[in-house]
Amino acid sequence: MDSRDITLWLDSRWCAALESATGKTMDTLMREQMDALIQTLPQDVRDRITDEIRQEDKQRAEAQERSRRFSVTRVTEFKETRICLIERGETPFQVAQRLRRYLRGENGGQGLCSDGAPLTEAEMERYVAEAVSGSPRVVGVYDINLDAGEFSMLDAKDGWETHRVREVSTAVYYAAKKESTDWITKRDSFRERLDRLELLCPQRPVFIRGAQPLPVDKISFEDEASQIGNRLEFFAPVDFDSGAVFGISAKKDEEWVNLYANYDMDRGCVCDTLEVYLMREDGYTQYQYHLSQEECAALFTKMDADCKEQMGLSLEEAKAQYLSDGLGEAAPAEVTQIPPQQSGPMMQM
Repeated sequence: MDSRDITLWLDSRWCAALESATGKTMDTLMREQMDALIQTLPQDVRDRITDEIRQEDKQRAEAQERSRRFSVTRVTEFKETRICLIERGETPFQVAQRLRRYLRGENGGQGLCSDGAPLTEAEMERYVAEAVSGSPRVVGVYDINLDAGEFSMLDAKDGWETHRVREVSTAVYYAAKKESTDWITKRDSFRERLDRLELLCPQRPVFIRGAQPLPVDKISFEDEASQIGNRLEFFAPVDFDSGAVFGISAKKDEEWVNLYANYDMDRGCVCDTLEVYLMREDGYTQYQYHLSQEECAALFTKMDADCKEQMGLSLEEAKAQYLSDGLGEAAPAEVTQIPPQQSGPMMQM
């Protein structure tokens, strides 16, 4: 805001008399007088200046928000999970240093999330989506499971990378032993040691979420559902703002977003996660989206109608047929293969 300092000199006796008579301070009295003068201006002038001030305030707030840097850490210990937002933002080396101090009782009795603002799982998923979209605001996303002895960090391109907690702590110890006091050298040493010790475990899903709820009313299915193991998979083209709903969107003509919903024929219900694929001509990146009970119920109705139209069977009838074939309780197949390309990009973002 482009403000001017207006100074008015007035004998203190006049000030005291005015304040005594009105019960207001001189600052309040002057602001009221200025507001009254502003109201004498033409309406179009007042509207124009008010709009300009609002726009400037909005731009200032947006710039301040863009300049923020923070990290998100989820900690599980003694079967309890806490998620916190660290405003200053922490690199993997800094988080690992804090973890080592905690494990050695050198942090004054504070917990790993004691100096951060608490977050919900849904809020964490929004920050994860922002991180994988390449935002510089999210310095890092971490998942520390002390019960399992695992330390995971999120890579925007490759997903979760997991190490044993004790090896992370040891890597901090060796990095700190470096004769150089240069922080970058220590950080690089820590990273190099961990690169050789990544756990070869099944790929963990990356859950994402945008600022807006899933528009279930805009979801429709194309083609006949595909049976994959114990699941019926339904393909839905994305004809809504995927960035607003999932936090990710195609950034160029060669990218598009595909969506898959699944029905579990063993349990007789809609799976509580959607498969979200950011497709590219040379591959894809897979994410998942948590569904609420209400969203599952709405998708069940749409799936049932689609099955009747495409296959001549209701979901219950498809489930009964599946069970009658002796396939019930089969190990669920992982829906991780490259999804069908359909006829090309279903929606150019």
